[in-house]
Amino acid sequence: MNIYIPQAFQVPPFYNESYVSKDDTLSSLKDICQAAPFYYDITMEKKPWEKKHAYVPQLLEWWKDEEPGLEHFYANRNPNAAKRKMVIMTAVFIDALFWMNETKVQGLKTITKEVKSLQYKPVNCEERLEFILTGPIRYHTYVQLKALFVELRKIYAKLKVIETYKSKRGN
Repeated sequence: MNIYIPQAFQVPPFYNESYVSKDDTLSSLKDICQAAPFYYDITMEKKPWEKKHAYVPQLLEWWKDEEPGLEHFYANRNPNAAKRKMVIMTAVFIDALFWMNETKVQGLKTITKEVKSLQYKPVNCEERLEFILTGPIRYHTYVQLKALFVELRKIYAKLKVIETYKSKRGN
């Protein structure tokens, strides 16, 4: 199946073209997001930002699974081998960040402006994300992405506790 990539998402390192192919047999969140980053934001299928507690933990767990492999690439001074995974994991971070805030990614051309408007986000997230997007294979980019995921996991845990507390109080 060919997926039309809107202009707002045609931003390197994610997309340089207006169409991308996706195998119709792919069904898991991980497989679909690897084949077409921001697939759910682009197609509006499933709307995972409306069910953040079902999807954000999957994205955070995905990072946890992939991070040792990225660490290995950088430890062996092989950043080019890490490139595709770094691009995918950056997309996963962006999705987790937006979905946690119950909103979809509108596009990537103005991503730092959009991140600025989010309520729940790591400190200096806009600047750090901009740094990551300018050089996705640098070692320092990996370190920054790793730190952002650690912070995002903590923010998500705090958000979950707050929501549980509010629901028990009836607010």
